[in-house]
Amino acid sequence: MTHPNEYLLKYTAIYRCSDDITNLKIRIKLRQVESFDDDSPQWDTKTFVWQQKVFSKSEIEFYKDEKNCVTDLEKKYHLDVVKLAPDAKWSLFSYVNDDDFVIREEINNYFQKTEEDEEYDYRRSVEGAVRSPVGRNYEYDAMFIMADFGEYVDAAWIKYEKVLCVVKYDKKYKVMCVYPDFTQYQPYNLKIDGTTSRKFQYFVENVSTAMPEDDQYKETELIRKLNSHKLEVIKHLDSNFHLPPKNKLQIYLFFEILWAKEFEYDTVYVQYFIDLPPEWTCVDKKQLQGITQTCHTKGEDNVAHFGHVFDVTLDYNIEGLAKKIPKSPYIYFEIISKDTWSRYRTEGLTYKNLPVAKPGNYRFELQCFRLIPDSISGQLRRFFVGDCSNYNDITWIGLPKDYDGFFLNKYGTNTVGTGQIGIRVNVIQQSQAFLEQSRDSKDESLDIFEKLNSSSLVKSVEQVLQAFKRARKNMIAARKNL
Repeated sequence: MTHPNEYLLKYTAIYRCSDDITNLKIRIKLRQVESFDDDSPQWDTKTFVWQQKVFSKSEIEFYKDEKNCVTDLEKKYHLDVVKLAPDAKWSLFSYVNDDDFVIREEINNYFQKTEEDEEYDYRRSVEGAVRSPVGRNYEYDAMFIMADFGEYVDAAWIKYEKVLCVVKYDKKYKVMCVYPDFTQYQPYNLKIDGTTSRKFQYFVENVSTAMPEDDQYKETELIRKLNSHKLEVIKHLDSNFHLPPKNKLQIYLFFEILWAKEFEYDTVYVQYFIDLPPEWTCVDKKQLQGITQTCHTKGEDNVAHFGHVFDVTLDYNIEGLAKKIPKSPYIYFEIISKDTWSRYRTEGLTYKNLPVAKPGNYRFELQCFRLIPDSISGQLRRFFVGDCSNYNDITWIGLPKDYDGFFLNKYGTNTVGTGQIGIRVNVIQQSQAFLEQSRDSKDESLDIFEKLNSSSLVKSVEQVLQAFKRARKNMIAARKNL
């Protein structure tokens, strides 16, 4: 049995085309032989130009009758066929890209073998991968060069079509695939089993007009310049990639406020604010707060769809990890309604600590509440006038930023549960410490601060050892001088 790689190298060819292949010409030489060692010189020869339509005996009989031709393509073929006579003895013909040959299914069956086989065929799998070098989801033109080895039965022609060569060309990637490959010296052997067993040999020859040497040189030089320009562009893009400062951890947070639902009033918007602990910084303070557009709710759950996106970049000094574990930043939300009389009411408050310790994609559904006024007048004010932002500090609903005590008592606060909001957060981390630390760390269960902390401790120990070695070396040098 032929080794799969040898089989592919022998019968499959993939060509990188620098230009279109409209000038492609393929010559087929076909003959019937008594045995595969027969040297009979009688060849049936035909040359095919790329996407040239040559009709088979069955097609000629079909398209001759104008009643069979309904589509524009069939009508065109009818006009072409009435000028022709049946072709050569073996009826060499072609199917082109526009033919109603169920061509897409035929290509898939021919190049991307179906999974109907009971066993996995390694050779067929590798063969299909090589024939489709740029994947399955791409656009290509195809051409099938065929032979009809049919026979007459009671004066009726019974067709037996066989593929001799398939060419497909990817216009986007400029890749041409030929199966089987152009023959050089030895012909391909073909055995047809019918009422009698017949043997055939054929050549697939590339007879395209060669490009003049001067044009070929110009094309090669142009391709070289284009490749050189692409490399320069890539180098320029790489040079614009900036690393964060040393001993700095940068956190990139990409937010999307998805929806809000089940609130009392049906026209709402969301305000947000990010509270940073002292060890965190943000270069652009404007990123820390914002507001969404106003949305109207709909449906049984009174859902308002926002799709509001914003991003924040936070900095943290890694050197502080040796002293303490950093506090997490918090994001606070206030959902506000606006009615037709421009009265604004706080519909809900909620907050969430930001998942800065581990990169990834996070999604949260946050339950909201609002403060209930202690007096009847406060409740009447909310109804008639509105009570937007009826608090002094929104961080009070979580852990106030100025609070350093061990206990926080919120007993006696009147609240009522309201609706929910949905948010999505994508977290990306960047630090020069990752260049070495990520290669050594194997425990993925640790968060980033634990990893960096262990890394900084190791570095501090190494620094002490290096300082001790330098001092010892200086001491030995001083003794030698004495």
